[in-house]
Parts: sequence; C-alpha cells; structure tokens
Amino acid sequence: MGVLEGHVALVTGGGSGIGAAVAIALARAGAAVSIMDVDLDAARDVAKTIERERDARCFLVAGDVAEAAAVAHAVGATSEALGAPGILVNNAGFMAPRLVPMEELGEAEFDAMLGVHVRGTFLMSSAVLPAMKQRRFGRIVNLSSILGLVGFPYRAAYSTAKSAIVGFTRGLAVETARFGITVNAVAPGYVLTQALRARIDAGLLDHDVFAERTPVGRWARPEEIARLVSFLAEPASAYITGTTIAIDGGFSVRGDPNEFIGVNQ
Repeated sequence: MGVLEGHVALVTGGGSGIGAAVAIALARAGAAVSIMDVDLDAARDVAKTIERERDARCFLVAGDVAEAAAVAHAVGATSEALGAPGILVNNAGFMAPRLVPMEELGEAEFDAMLGVHVRGTFLMSSAVLPAMKQRRFGRIVNLSSILGLVGFPYRAAYSTAKSAIVGFTRGLAVETARFGITVNAVAPGYVLTQALRARIDAGLLDHDVFAERTPVGRWARPEEIARLVSFLAEPASAYITGTTIAIDGGFSVRGDPNEFIGVNQ
C-alpha cells in the first residue's frame, strides 16, 4: 500500500517534462491522479503509463491555468471523477520564447509569463483550498526555479514569475498552516526535459557549460525533481511548510565571481 493511497492529486502541466514525472511518481505512491494540461495528447501518453503500471484510471482535463473558468472546471471535474484534490502540484509553466534585453521585452510577453506562472498558481490554489480546509488536510507544491533565486541576464520576466511564486508560497503557508495544509515550493536547476533538450539542439543552450557550472557536474533528471515533490505531498511531511527547496546540484550556492555565462547559454 502506497503512502498516498486514498489521496487525490491534481497536477497542472502534467503532460510532459517535470509535470509528467511528478504525475507518475504520485501515482506510484498510491494517489489517484488528475492531470490538467493544454496538450491532452501528451497527457494521454502519461496517463497510459500510469494506468499500465497501477491498473488505475488517470483523469485528464484540458485547460489553461491562467483562465479562471478553466480552473474551476478542472477542479470540479476532478472532484466529481476522483474526489476533491488533497494534493495540488502547480507545475504548469513555460520558458521565455526568446532571450532579449529588458527594453526589448514586450508588455504582452511579460504579462503572459506572469499570467501562467503566478496567476495560474493563485487560481489553482484558491480553487482547491475550500475542500482542503474542510478536510483539514492539504498539500500544495509550487514549482519555482533557481532563476527565482539567482539572477541571469535576459530572463527578467521568468525570474520575476518564479520569485513571485516563492513569496506566494510563504504567505499562503502561514495563512493555512492551522488547517493542516502545507505549502512549499521546489526550485529546480537545469533539468533534461524534452523542452530543454530542444533548446540544446537548437544551439540556444549549452549543455556542457551548465553541467560544468553545476557542482555535481551534470543536469538533473525529471524523476529526481519528482521524488522531492512526492515527498512533500506525503502526510509525513506535515512539519515542512513555507519553504522553497532548491534541487539544483548546488548551482545556486556556487560562488564564482570571475565566471561569465553568455546570453546564448
């Protein structure tokens, strides 16, 4: 019997990358899993993996986390199909499509970044909280990034969004702690997801430079991030709340003032 048996988990952006690994990890721990994603075709592949391994249904729902109506539908449909989510993983997000100086960044690009990452995290959390409070149990895990903890050139919008998630995590954790709800954030470093592999192949990201820059000497695998998220979702993690855990191979704590990482890296 898994440690999450009897619990319902809702994972946003669970159709690929870290989100897919998280959905699979939570299912392996025994949770009934619902995946919300704008790409249901990708999510179906993840669902097939879960159903094949556990012989259990994985619920899928299409929707954009930045849209209030889509969020309400996702939470309502999940509750009807599996039960009210006691675990929420706010993973949905995207990387900046281009790296440009701040003065060349469009207002719409900036708003879109905050819309998905920050507004989406707010809307999803707000939607699941009433049932969590009534049950006096909940686990909310938000996906931040090391770029929410350290500065990089030409990534101000993404860093702003991921930093905001850190602040949101702290505030909500204090507000909900007496209801048995924990709220934490995970800040991954460079992870070999399909999206980042595509950037490497396109010459927009230098795999070897960032592997060398990371003290452990390599990139993370999505499954390594998922293990931490799964632990934070467990009932036994009840005394951990309001924190942001960097899982970056030591990237964010390495001091190297003589090193410069160029714009295309």
